[in-house]
Amino acid sequence: MNPMRLMFHEAAGELRAGLRSGIVSLVFVGLTLYLLMSLTNAEYMEKMGATDIPRNAPSLIYLMATGCMFFLFFAWAWVFAQPLLRDRHANLHEVVLSAPISLPALLLGRFLGAALLASLLGASVMVGFLCTPILSWLGLVPADAIAPPAWRALAFSWLWLVLPIAFGVGALYFMVTLKTRGVAAAFALSALLMLLWMVAVVVLEGGHINPVLSAILDPSLFTFTHAQVESWTPAQKTQALLPVNQEFLLNRGFWCVLPMSGLVWMVTRVRRESLIRENARKPSRRTAPPPPEAVRPHTLPGPVFAFRWWRTVIAETGWRLRRTVRTRAFLVGTVLLVAVGVMAAFVHVIWHAEGPFLPHPDRLLPLLMTTLYLVIAFLVAASAGLMSRQDDVEGFRDMLDAAPVPPFVRLFALALALLAVTLILALLPGVSALIVTALVLPDSLAPVTVLLYQILVMAPALLELAMLALLIHALIRRPGLAYAASMFVTFVLVLNNELALVTYPPYKLGIAAQISLSSLAGWAPWRDYLLTLDGYKLSVALLCVAVAGLVLPRGHLGRLREIATRLPGPIGGTALVALAGIIGGGALLHQKLVLAGSYRTAESERQEQVDWEQDTAASAGAFTVEGGELTLELNAHRREATGRWLLKTVRPDTGVLHAELPPGFSLLSSRVDGQAVRTDQGNDHLTLPLDHCAADGCDVALTWRVSFTAWPADASPPALAESGIWLRASQVAPRLGIDPDRALRGANARTRYGLPENYAVPPAEATASVAGIAPAGHWRWRLSADLEEGGHSEQGQSAGALDFSLYLPHRAREQTLEGLTVISDPGRTAAARGVADDVRRMQACVSRRLGSDIQVDTVQQWPRGQRVTGFAQGVLRLAEDPDWDVADQGVGRWRRQAHIATALARQHLVEAAELRRGPGAAWLSEGVAGAIGLLCVGDADGMNALRAVVERQAQDTTQRLANSDIPITSLRTAPGQGWVSLYAPLASLDWTARQSASDLTALLADIRQQGDVDQALAARLGSDTTQHLLGPPLAFGPDGERWHWREGGWQPLTTPARYQSLIRHDGRIVSKPGPADEPGLLLDRWPAYPRFPQHHDNK
Repeated sequence: MNPMRLMFHEAAGELRAGLRSGIVSLVFVGLTLYLLMSLTNAEYMEKMGATDIPRNAPSLIYLMATGCMFFLFFAWAWVFAQPLLRDRHANLHEVVLSAPISLPALLLGRFLGAALLASLLGASVMVGFLCTPILSWLGLVPADAIAPPAWRALAFSWLWLVLPIAFGVGALYFMVTLKTRGVAAAFALSALLMLLWMVAVVVLEGGHINPVLSAILDPSLFTFTHAQVESWTPAQKTQALLPVNQEFLLNRGFWCVLPMSGLVWMVTRVRRESLIRENARKPSRRTAPPPPEAVRPHTLPGPVFAFRWWRTVIAETGWRLRRTVRTRAFLVGTVLLVAVGVMAAFVHVIWHAEGPFLPHPDRLLPLLMTTLYLVIAFLVAASAGLMSRQDDVEGFRDMLDAAPVPPFVRLFALALALLAVTLILALLPGVSALIVTALVLPDSLAPVTVLLYQILVMAPALLELAMLALLIHALIRRPGLAYAASMFVTFVLVLNNELALVTYPPYKLGIAAQISLSSLAGWAPWRDYLLTLDGYKLSVALLCVAVAGLVLPRGHLGRLREIATRLPGPIGGTALVALAGIIGGGALLHQKLVLAGSYRTAESERQEQVDWEQDTAASAGAFTVEGGELTLELNAHRREATGRWLLKTVRPDTGVLHAELPPGFSLLSSRVDGQAVRTDQGNDHLTLPLDHCAADGCDVALTWRVSFTAWPADASPPALAESGIWLRASQVAPRLGIDPDRALRGANARTRYGLPENYAVPPAEATASVAGIAPAGHWRWRLSADLEEGGHSEQGQSAGALDFSLYLPHRAREQTLEGLTVISDPGRTAAARGVADDVRRMQACVSRRLGSDIQVDTVQQWPRGQRVTGFAQGVLRLAEDPDWDVADQGVGRWRRQAHIATALARQHLVEAAELRRGPGAAWLSEGVAGAIGLLCVGDADGMNALRAVVERQAQDTTQRLANSDIPITSLRTAPGQGWVSLYAPLASLDWTARQSASDLTALLADIRQQGDVDQALAARLGSDTTQHLLGPPLAFGPDGERWHWREGGWQPLTTPARYQSLIRHDGRIVSKPGPADEPGLLLDRWPAYPRFPQHHDNK
């Protein structure tokens, strides 16, 4: 036969075989349904930065096409291995290879057929996007959320993203299978590709080392795609194509052209004899011992009356474990995983662009788990398939089925061996953590903590995946379909952590428990939750083993008959134990997370936001209160707090007093001028009728109880735990007024629920205080705590906003450093001196810039998971992450100084202005305060430090604006968090640098007198300047360009930038018109941020 005809004939035959295998239908149906489910999830769309764009926009097509490569790599491993193994499994390989036909044409034809099948599998993502109108027809998404098909983006994705990598990576699979003649090598190559992806994403891109190298090294091109999409505006996300630039072409050349060239070279040189002969095992270096002499017994053994099958289970477990662990691939793979973990730790901790950070275990362990979890999960699923088919050999399988062995023996041995392999893989990130800590910070070595974290947090989720893969292989006996199904299920379950399709912790199969481990709090806050959740997950894994044992075929008996015979035995008993664990653990988790806790689904949270807005919109009005007395009693044993609050002379204009409530709040009584009144409590909001109090005012008395017995569902440690108390006022008492940050902001979501397109922020006099739980007044407060070691009480008073905190950690160490009290965990006592030095320098700078003597008496380390950096009553609360993790040098320390100075400045600004959360409040509390924090970095450490911090924040601002989960509007109406916290300090930097302390003092007095930031700015600066300060985001470039944010993207302006330069003069950062001749930072006189890096001096 003509070689060309032979090649096309083999390609067609391979394609037909692949289509008949069931993999195509599984992948197409599975990936399409998975994609459609993802697009219906509004929370996931917010995470993807797709708030204001269609759900079938080009940017999402590119991300999905490259993101699904993680699953396709493992599916393609099977697809490209079959052309070389199918004949061998049927014992026809000698006949085929000895035929008088062209061997290169035969091999290239089969590769071509497999490559076409792989390309077809990759097209399933494009088919899924073509099916997106179904979501609109079914009413699962708003009608305007689906745009017409983006044909250019779909064609580009298949031709440039899928097709080249299908042929290139397929060539690698084909070559390794040609060399080893086994599917295990193809799966090992899949794991290696995942490792390369991790190195590219986690190490190179995450560490900001080399974007070109990360783009080339990632075979899926996801790194390049993600970086491009993150820098796009919403307008670009709806119409742009990925740029075919140098990085793109180098990636396609490296992963397509080179492998294809290698395949052609290898195919033309392969010999038939090498493909026919089996791989001979290398002779052992050890001399085989002589066979023992046969000893004939004098008496024959008698009949066996009892056989201990559990010993057989142990022996079978050892055999399977040795077959897996003692292979070269397993040993090399574990070493590679440990090496990647060590490299990731160095890049993301020690060499981090925002660091350097110190490798404390509580920072290192979650990072390494996130880094290695995806590849370990796929390795566990692949190991489950390979181990379950270790003895699945024609003939030998029939012998095992005919042997008089109970069904549970082989099943339990397989499950125990898989358990051991999973535990070994789960411990590898901990080994990496121990190596890094021993090399860099040996004093922080904590082997017990590392072991507990890997076993209690990571291992149970991996065991769920392992036993689920085992069940899939028991249900599906065709190897190719079973491998594809197990890999697809693993892919969907693991990525659910990012997609948030399922958010209830017990239902998140294969996802590790989300906790914020802190050396200060220890394991106590998480012990009960972790043990219960781990028990639930282990019960699910055990149930998968039991069901696998029930459905696993044996011989020619039907599965129903097998199930009936196996139920009364150990397998049925295992199923009962697993069901009991699931029911008991599930009930306890539901009680602690839902009934007594704050867990809500995304849909219920949005509905609460809608109900909250409808309840507050009609009765929102100004209110004042002269002061009052607050008493709190805490019981650490019962983990609850009881509060009594007397509010004096409350005057609400609308006859209603609003208050925001903490989780676990229960109102016990409410009295107005001594008379009991009925209140409306719902959606964590309290509405108190005060119909006759508008003129003369009323005294209001509230009594409540707050329970802290619930388990946290958001990875934040409880405020009241066995290992200590770290309680803020807002966690234990109502906040008077309306908090606009609770409003639903997405335009599509608001339209869906029948709300106006834009949220109308209430007037400042109706909103809650920025500085505390009540606006400025004459306040007194008293706290008493009933602790196991005795009682504790604190009291205080304030003429400003009411705010306080209670800090009683059990494992803290207190130091007095030059008059400043610093409290931290014992492992960070060395870092306390650097923190104290930063506090003193920033305290002096902020006091000088604001013209006020700011006194800091105490610095406290608050546990990881509580981002509570703030300042009140002379106490600076400093979050453990990141400010207690950074070393005393580099960008990390400069950013810590900025956080400290911002907290000190914010407290003075909001107190002096008596600021509430009304329109424009974020400009003062985030913008001006953050700008003072940046300026103080320059004052203390020079222009290089200021430039480095501004450049990092500008990069973060660009990404945050492009990927905001809420619409970008203006500083006047935006919530205080999100993009505002990054953009506002940069946009206010030049304006703040030009203000003297007296200018700021006068402005604060105007805001305090008028009660409105917008009006005070307009009266002092004019309406045009006020509009620029409080309007939509503005940006400028190095060549005079200016842009403003409009309709989801940057629109150019015709007016050129008016440059100002920040320079350091006499130890202080000052603003100078025009570009500076000396080292400085280039800014625009408009309140805009720089959209370009300033690595060098501007001249």
